[in-house]
Amino acid sequence: MKLTKRSLQKTAISACVAGALLPLGAYAADDTQTMKAEIEALKREIRELRGLIKGSREEAASKREVSALQKEVREAKAAATKPSQDKTLTVLGTTVTLYGTLNADAGTVERTGATVSATPLNSLVGAPGATPTELPSRNTLRSNSSNFGIRGKRDLWGGLSAIFQIESSIGKDGGASTLAGRDTFIGLSGGFGSVLYGGNIDSPYKRGVQGKDPFYATGIATQKGILGSPGFNVTSVNAVAGVTVGGNAAGAQQQNAGFDARLNNLVMYRSPVFNGFSGEIGYGLNEQKSTSAGAQINPGVWSLLGRYEMGPIFVSYAFERRKDVFGLNSLTTLVPGTGVTGALFVPPAGASSTDTGNKLGLGYKFGNTDALLVWENLEYETNAGPVTKYARDAWVASVSHRLGSHRGIVSYGTAERGSCTLAGGAACSTAGLGAKQWALGYVYNLDNVSALYAFWTKITNESAAAYNFGVSGAPAAGVGADPQALALGVRYQF
Repeated sequence: MKLTKRSLQKTAISACVAGALLPLGAYAADDTQTMKAEIEALKREIRELRGLIKGSREEAASKREVSALQKEVREAKAAATKPSQDKTLTVLGTTVTLYGTLNADAGTVERTGATVSATPLNSLVGAPGATPTELPSRNTLRSNSSNFGIRGKRDLWGGLSAIFQIESSIGKDGGASTLAGRDTFIGLSGGFGSVLYGGNIDSPYKRGVQGKDPFYATGIATQKGILGSPGFNVTSVNAVAGVTVGGNAAGAQQQNAGFDARLNNLVMYRSPVFNGFSGEIGYGLNEQKSTSAGAQINPGVWSLLGRYEMGPIFVSYAFERRKDVFGLNSLTTLVPGTGVTGALFVPPAGASSTDTGNKLGLGYKFGNTDALLVWENLEYETNAGPVTKYARDAWVASVSHRLGSHRGIVSYGTAERGSCTLAGGAACSTAGLGAKQWALGYVYNLDNVSALYAFWTKITNESAAAYNFGVSGAPAAGVGADPQALALGVRYQF
């Protein structure tokens, strides 16, 4: 029975009236037994009244306990959605934050279907021969860009702060770990934005859509299998000191032709966000400018990014221009039958080159569904060698849908064959240089920082193409071979 204030009042009044009438009842009673019966009845009423009052108090206390528990649950949920503060500490007035990602998967990989030919396949790719290299299916463990970093901030005056970051790669799969081999810099920040000095920094161009890649921008299924790569077995790699973009180009490695790169010897500015708009610009200093008057190589790079993100809408445009990096000359050193790079290109006297990348990203969020469309154009020009120009367009589209702790992903990308120009003006062929990539994924979030996942992907190369997984690339094989892989992994981020 639910006890109300009005019922309590009525019961109390009844008890008082009964108490007042008790003496009269005693005098009016015919015998002692009647009086005793009335007294017992009154006692029962009093006991019932006390029980009701006690129950009312217990009910109120119970409600208070339930309310307190509900508050604790709300606070726990709020805390679970916020990053842990245990990774931040103060050292001599500087706020230091530890961060990182451990991401490993076990799975299979193969790369088969290499092209057999005794004649050149086009103007850029020679004959792969009668026995090109194949990669039969095998099991593998991948580290997937695992890293550990330390970043710090020290407040100075007038809103100005000194900042730094040291980020290192972790080779959990037997690969070498590197100290400060990733995003590493020192700089100043304030209301004006940030100015950074450093090496192995993710370029503004690379950062254009990287945060929107539904496959964590790493591993076999990342969209970098198409984006940022001109093919020719170019994959995402760390910048290598001494022979890298942003500092020099003499004897540039083949991987410098890829636009998913970290830049060395870099000065970069990142703006604050104004109503959803932000921008970045980086300049790779020309430390390796040639001292020879005959071969005046002057390598350097400009990288720019403009971004708008507000509500469900995401738009970004990135541009990068590289001077005297000789990406096209490096691409043509690929040995088509083996998929490995030949001798390094050494620029002759009077040589020069310009490589450019343009990338436009469009994203939209429909409730729990994220859609992304990216267009990219890469263009390479050089005045050294038989092929003086190569350009190609690429498209990648993806959809990611969340349902509670579950997330499903589908992605499709295509790289066109492109076009080229020969030094002598004759017709230039890019036959067989196109590729397509399908990727499927499933992610189960254990909590807000831990996840299990299953990814599958396949790149279908045309006869002369050699596109590869963007990160954790499949071992080298002949042109036309199709990389395919499955990954079952676990990811932890802090």
